[in-house]
Amino acid sequence: MDEGKLLLFIKDEVASRAPRRGRRLNAEKERKSKGKGKRRAESPLQLSQPCKRQRGGPASASASASALPVLEGEDDESCSDLVLMYNTVRGYCSAINELWAHQTSLGLHSADRPQRVALTALKTSIARGQHQRRRDEFEDRGLATIKDGYTATQIPDLTRAAWSQSLGRSCAEQLFRTQLCFLFGNSMLLRLSNRLPMELPDLFSMPLPNEGPDGTGWCLVTVMGQGKTNQHGRLEYGAALRHRDHRSCLISALATYFF
Repeated sequence: MDEGKLLLFIKDEVASRAPRRGRRLNAEKERKSKGKGKRRAESPLQLSQPCKRQRGGPASASASASALPVLEGEDDESCSDLVLMYNTVRGYCSAINELWAHQTSLGLHSADRPQRVALTALKTSIARGQHQRRRDEFEDRGLATIKDGYTATQIPDLTRAAWSQSLGRSCAEQLFRTQLCFLFGNSMLLRLSNRLPMELPDLFSMPLPNEGPDGTGWCLVTVMGQGKTNQHGRLEYGAALRHRDHRSCLISALATYFF
């Protein structure tokens, strides 16, 4: 595998191929179906078509139907004008580079790394045209923005759902664990890679003098020694205080899960 073969494969088989599934393909099919119905409704041939069928019978009807112009894209439902986005193309390149590295480590060949200037230029051109393609496809610009997420007033809804679904069911432990995992991420801003390996010895409480209604406040602290942004065992901490609403309180959820 050299750069020429990889570049030819990406240009002919990947970058110019339409997606096989996904939100973009479904949106394009919906746009085409709406446009196709609108063109049929505005076509003047439909008004004269029933009269021809009545005078000439089935033969003349089929002949007139075959004389109707076929619009591009209507004869093939699977035809798509879309092309793959940059992240998909980059995934193909990464997979082939991993294959090259595996073959090189086994001593199967000694070819140079296939990704060089030409392939980098192709990926750059695809990334630059991605913004205009999204506009041409009328993609919802509110997706994957700051509007995605939840508000503080919606957090108690998760607690309410966990409690209502756990009554009389064997999955109560899993529901309370899901609620606790969510509140760990919300209160301490932890990634999932930090929450999943967390164990009881990683948690401890720390007193806070002159805090709280009676001056004996405390906070929950967790110790983290490894994560996505901590690959060398650096000691990090996460902390959370009690919330005024027990439905949004991490400490309350932890006590419920332990109980």
